[in-house]
Amino acid sequence: MAKEEIADLIETYLLAWNARDFEKMASLFSEPATYIVPSGNLHIPDKDALVSKLRQQFFALEAEGFDHTEIEEVVVTMCNDYAALAELRNLRRLKSDGSEIAAIDALYICVLEEGRWRLSVAMAGDCGWNRDIEQSQIAEIAREF
Repeated sequence: MAKEEIADLIETYLLAWNARDFEKMASLFSEPATYIVPSGNLHIPDKDALVSKLRQQFFALEAEGFDHTEIEEVVVTMCNDYAALAELRNLRRLKSDGSEIAAIDALYICVLEEGRWRLSVAMAGDCGWNRDIEQSQIAEIAREF
């Protein structure tokens, strides 16, 4: 059941994202929230700060012609009863004509707070980054034997 709730959380976030509903997106995060991005870590103390960050992010995306986001696959891994990982594989940012602005993989750490799953940490990288890590770890273990 928790995996389904987390998948629903991601779906709700995607719908809010594509609708540019900044308040809704921010309401799905814990306080504080953390973004791990190529330019560094962003520690976002509260919902107002997150709404401001999202508005800035969308301003930049829309300057590139951004229309909407699609996600090929969401994989949820439970860590324990109150924490999980949600992997968003092949997240594509698209223009209205369907052409691609960017494709990334994202990882969200989700936490159970007051009976609701929330996004807590968000990070993104090139498509396949998390699968590349898994493969390198497997190769390292194999070398030890």
